[in-house]
Amino acid sequence: MMTSEDEIILHSQRLAHVREWCAERNACFIALDSFAIRWLTGFTGSNGIVYLDPDCQVLFTDSRYAEQAPVEIARHGVDVKCEIALDPFNSIARLSRKRDVHLDGEKCSWSTKEKIESLIEGKVINAHKFCQELRCIKDNSEIVKIRTAAEITCMALDSALAELNAETTERELARNIESLMIKHGALNAAYPPIVAAGTNSALPHASPSNQRICDTNLLLVDVGANYEGYCSDMTRMIPLSKLTQEQEYASQMVLDAQTKAIEAIRPGIKAKEIDGICRDAISNVIPGGEFLHGTGHGVGLEIHEYPSINSRSDDILREGMVITVEPGIYIQGSYGVRWEDLLLVTDSGVEYLTNYEKRIQVLDSNG
Repeated sequence: MMTSEDEIILHSQRLAHVREWCAERNACFIALDSFAIRWLTGFTGSNGIVYLDPDCQVLFTDSRYAEQAPVEIARHGVDVKCEIALDPFNSIARLSRKRDVHLDGEKCSWSTKEKIESLIEGKVINAHKFCQELRCIKDNSEIVKIRTAAEITCMALDSALAELNAETTERELARNIESLMIKHGALNAAYPPIVAAGTNSALPHASPSNQRICDTNLLLVDVGANYEGYCSDMTRMIPLSKLTQEQEYASQMVLDAQTKAIEAIRPGIKAKEIDGICRDAISNVIPGGEFLHGTGHGVGLEIHEYPSINSRSDDILREGMVITVEPGIYIQGSYGVRWEDLLLVTDSGVEYLTNYEKRIQVLDSNG
């Protein structure tokens, strides 16, 4: 486990890295996204802007955080000036002088961009690619938190399924999983749980309903916990009673595709190659079956981060990334199967961060 001193050093290093990047370009950097601000400074408030240049680092926020912001900054040991401001952009224009201002165009509204452009003397430049890659390699403290979030997810799912009865609905199970995550130490669920029984499992992002789970023969559960700000992500297909021959076959084929793709992961491989392995293995497995989404994504402070693992991605997998691999097949109006694991990319392959069992048939069934 990382010590608080180690984490203080890491936050200072993150800020120093961005300021060095600015110095190389004689430019400034603005973080408007709450996740980037937390990653840089430790500040967890809902309203803030971080301004960085080679000589200056400032967190602008409002009066609601007059006490919280300095305390959190001090706790993380970063030498960031905290300024309470109703309109920080005039201050940013003054600090930036004639330099260009880089920001994340995906996290900035058009009106904010126009306002900054109207005030500064330099240009506004989209630094989205830089911002994407900034957090993609996880340090040890982040990995510990993500691993803990994954462990909490597995414990909560196990406990919730043990309490399943004939009357339990999808909504009740979803609420119970969330409650048990918090009981096991999570801040909350990383995202609303997907609990989809029977035909509802054919919808990749089904919302929990009043469907009684045990009236069906299979259950798809996609769940993740948030532990100290960091997320986990896992999907399991759970047989409730004997699956049909086709369902069992589809489940095994999707699991085989996932296993094959995971075995191919190594630093330097293209993300689209991993997607291709899954897609090729699942293609035409079941008549009418469709693979309706990408194969995976990065996970960290956000549930969906860089890299993207899909057929259009130009991203390259690197050691220290935390990613999902989640192939699926969906037969409209019938059923769906998805297996998803959370993985740490290592120097030679992967480490599984989710270690929950996978079954393609009920335990007491021999076919």
